[in-house]
Amino acid sequence: MVNKNFERILIIKWGALGDLIAATPAIKTVRENYPDAVITLLTNPLMSQLIPPGFLVNEHLIVNTNRNKVEDSLLKQLLIALKLRRKKYDLAINLRWTSERAALLTYLSGAKERISSGPKKMMNLYTIQLDHPVGRYHEINRNLDIVRALGTVVNDDNPVIYISDDDKKYAENFYNNISLNKENTICIHPGASRSIRAWMPLRFAEIGKRIAEEFNMKIVVTWGSNESALADQVVSNIGRNAVKAPPTNTIGQLGALISHSKLFFSNCTGPMNVAVAVRTPVVALLGSSDPIDWGAYGNQHINIKSPLKLEHYSDEDERRAMEAISVEMVWEKISKRIMELNSVNKL
Repeated sequence: MVNKNFERILIIKWGALGDLIAATPAIKTVRENYPDAVITLLTNPLMSQLIPPGFLVNEHLIVNTNRNKVEDSLLKQLLIALKLRRKKYDLAINLRWTSERAALLTYLSGAKERISSGPKKMMNLYTIQLDHPVGRYHEINRNLDIVRALGTVVNDDNPVIYISDDDKKYAENFYNNISLNKENTICIHPGASRSIRAWMPLRFAEIGKRIAEEFNMKIVVTWGSNESALADQVVSNIGRNAVKAPPTNTIGQLGALISHSKLFFSNCTGPMNVAVAVRTPVVALLGSSDPIDWGAYGNQHINIKSPLKLEHYSDEDERRAMEAISVEMVWEKISKRIMELNSVNKL
């Protein structure tokens, strides 16, 4: 157990939205255990919306990526390594353990202590080495295990995102203008990072109609980039009890909108992780992804895994996996969850 008093800490993590949100409990734990440390986050631009400088960390150093792949030139990466070395870190934590590039930057930072769980062939670059968990294990716990090895205490393993006062006001204005509140609103997000990983729009609409009729609730359909037409389709098929959410320019705006709903229903996608971070109960649909690895994290959420379970999925298999999730299968789970939430609210 290390448990040293580190004063300058580097944390490395870049990736897609779900990857970044899954790292936030570990980053939060580092801040709580080292409240006076200067913490630098080496990350991609998207993280500035989730954990901006001044919230949990002191500063960012930016690498430009396309999801998980770094796109910066070799020269720029060398300049970043030099900048890291000048900061004289006491500790470097690599939460991008699958990346050889991240492992090398951890080493080149010159930090006295360096910790991670991979890649396996580069473990000699770390002073504190963890065995990478084999088999099914949630991404949040993979991150937390690394910081636990420092002797830290994990007070709260729920993800977190920054929501500004302007974001909160944005959501409040939308809900007030259409006379909706948390008790009578369900959010549906029918989009996904790839269309083959999304449930069918008409099935989302059917669930939305049933919720509206059975529970006298309104449906807010959220959407992201290139999903406006999809949201229109779902709203149109649900009918008068559905409304399209306003466009969201930041993750904070999306999180604020979701936080005003009783339940969030979606595919396994980035906004699902946003819902978990704002502590809105989730019902998530998973095709090829395994809930143990990437499902909505926490006992308050429900993950519905496709009955089509394969070792490997082609694009066609991805589509077939989502098609195998029936409306009745989803309705059984989501209706029961809404009744549970209604019962809790009546106590």
